[in-house]
Amino acid sequence: MAAESAWVWDLVDLAAAQAAGDLAGMDLALGRLREAGRESEVEEAILQSYLFLGFPSAIEAFRRWRAQGVETPDPTDEDPGLWMERGARTCTTVYGDHYEQLRRNIARFHPELDRWMVMEGYGKVLGRPGLGLGTREMLIVAMLVVQGESGRRQLRSHLKGALNAGVAPEDVEQTIRRAAAFAPAENLELARDLWSAVLDSQ
Repeated sequence: MAAESAWVWDLVDLAAAQAAGDLAGMDLALGRLREAGRESEVEEAILQSYLFLGFPSAIEAFRRWRAQGVETPDPTDEDPGLWMERGARTCTTVYGDHYEQLRRNIARFHPELDRWMVMEGYGKVLGRPGLGLGTREMLIVAMLVVQGESGRRQLRSHLKGALNAGVAPEDVEQTIRRAAAFAPAENLELARDLWSAVLDSQ
């Protein structure tokens, strides 16, 4: 990754620390990102975290971010009617040829879950401007590495998604290594096995 984008690794550390509930790690990453002038990127990173870590975790992350003196941004004025279309585009980028199969699989679990995944997950949140899709996928990978076995299926999908979104393989590998520093040793082994399987399937 280019030197001018080195702050992305601080975002990866933030995502992993948040997933691990490592408050000191979160504060360290937040401090570095504030020094780098990346306030808007932090806002987006924390906002998207609720999809994978829940509202309590996102609220705590924002509490710690505001405690560093960062002002609350103005609300966006987006048309919710655009979310479904934007979500379909974003989800198609991440899942590629597997998009239609994904939709069928999720709809079998519950049709509302399928609709919410596209409209809210990929349209309202992951398709937002302010942070590139590749970076968003790296942060998702980091959170899922920390979750370990419970996030196995999602991790494999988003390892592929990161590649589909244009992330270089070496940056995916670096994301795995950095995130694993916040998790038990077996999580790194699991992530490496899944990553190898993804590479073999390309």
